Amino acid sequence: MPTTIDKKTILDRLHQLPAMPQVVQEVMGSFKDPNVGSAILAHKIELDQGLSSRVLRVANSSFYGLARNVGSIQDAVTVLGFDTVRSLVVSAGFMHAFFEAGSDDLFDRHAYWMRNFRVATYTEALAQCLGGMRQLSFTSGLFHDVGQLVMSICATEKFAEILKRQKATGSSLVEIEREMLGFDHAAIGAEMARRWNFPPKIEHAIHYWRTPESVSFEPITGMVHVAVRIENGLTGDDLINHLPKTLCDRLQLSWERIEPCMPQRDELDAAANLMLSA
Repeated sequence: MPTTIDKKTILDRLHQLPAMPQVVQEVMGSFKDPNVGSAILAHKIELDQGLSSRVLRVANSSFYGLARNVGSIQDAVTVLGFDTVRSLVVSAGFMHAFFEAGSDDLFDRHAYWMRNFRVATYTEALAQCLGGMRQLSFTSGLFHDVGQLVMSICATEKFAEILKRQKATGSSLVEIEREMLGFDHAAIGAEMARRWNFPPKIEHAIHYWRTPESVSFEPITGMVHVAVRIENGLTGDDLINHLPKTLCDRLQLSWERIEPCMPQRDELDAAANLMLSA
């Protein structure tokens, strides 16, 4: 018999989500504090040996192509910059915690995090190339579909029903969610971000990346939209032709401008697998 659930019930279950290490919470909080001391945070990160080892594995991977290995978080901050290390800490903390929170046959957490890591890195590359709030771009991409994770943990049975229907019909996930629930995982993810005190621009990207021009325009939200298209395999003229012209104009986007910034997919996947390893 189909189960029923409303938005309030799901949000009331947010306490069921994995607890983040204190240092990851502090790193997230640093997005709102331009005066945060990177040396102090780096020291705190190093005290979490599991977290720091995952960050250093990725920092020393071929993805960054450093001339020498970095042996500490402070060393990584010096070589890669605080914004990059902060993004790696957030992704390592959340990916590891949520990956261990459980899985099922219909919702593949490994595939989910691999996809989101690619979207996050493409978003950051776009911000670097086009100009924008690079310090928020990676995290906006990483969490753009976090509502799916929330649904899988806080509305397990109903989300399984939704995924079964999607598999059977091939319809859009958000269309099925709206039909069966009256809302979608984007609304759930955005509300989680608000309650967890994420920066408003990240909350905006989570809620509106599918329709970046339907509400007040935020460049990061638009870049997440583009990054998802790239992750789906669109490049060159195919990419540009699938984007709203007004979005391209607002971002001053052309393939010739962004192509040199785009990382290689195989290197992205290798870095993401290092992040997910124990």
